[in-house]
Amino acid sequence: MNKAKYKHMIGPNNPRWNNGNSAYPNHADFKRARIEVLKRTKGKCEICGEPAILVHHIDGNKANHNLDNLIALCRQCHTSLHYANDEENVIMGRGICQDRPTKYSQELGISVKEIAEKFGVTINAVYYWIKDPAKKQWLKEKIKEKYPID
Repeated sequence: MNKAKYKHMIGPNNPRWNNGNSAYPNHADFKRARIEVLKRTKGKCEICGEPAILVHHIDGNKANHNLDNLIALCRQCHTSLHYANDEENVIMGRGICQDRPTKYSQELGISVKEIAEKFGVTINAVYYWIKDPAKKQWLKEKIKEKYPID
């Protein structure tokens, strides 16, 4: 990677900048565990066998870097874990993450597919709302208002 080419994306200029804080507690431990997982799998996705570039926390807990909780995934399989259209993950291959609610259904309390159906929009529209912080907040308020959890 040519670092000079991406200089404008470093630090606070990066849209994912979080004041120098990592989304992963004990980030150094995760980096070490990531290397071990990729060695264990010989760099292959544990779902489809394609080259793996990502390591995923099975239980969704970014602080749990136990090697039994981490799996190597290609980008496509990893994306499908986070962007499944229903309550259950679409990946059933080895039973990894089977029956685990998706990231957004855990956060919003309702699946993306259900949101799309209830609001009369496409699933892509819901993902568009989720990606924009202001729209995401609006969506959370509308969900609470229309579908209160008792």
